[in-house]
Amino acid sequence: MAMQYDVLSGVAATNTSTTVVNGRVRVKGLVITYAASGTLTIKDGGSGGSTVFSFTAPAEPGSINILIPGEGILCETDVYVTCTNGTLASVFYG
Repeated sequence: MAMQYDVLSGVAATNTSTTVVNGRVRVKGLVITYAASGTLTIKDGGSGGSTVFSFTAPAEPGSINILIPGEGILCETDVYVTCTNGTLASVFYG
């Protein structure tokens, strides 16, 4: 049986760039609400870090629930999220 750990969440507000969580974590899922052509980028290591996930919204506003398979996306340093053009996200990590 695999090891179980707590899953927590953080929010990246509309049209911001922010560190959602400091420290080594795995991104497990996202709920993204977006306007037409909005974008979301997750980086490991702050604004100058490596991009580990990106999302470009379709032409129509909406929302999407994204589950990351396996153990999730490993961020060694932090989870830094940039939301543009009316996009916001809840980030689930553990």
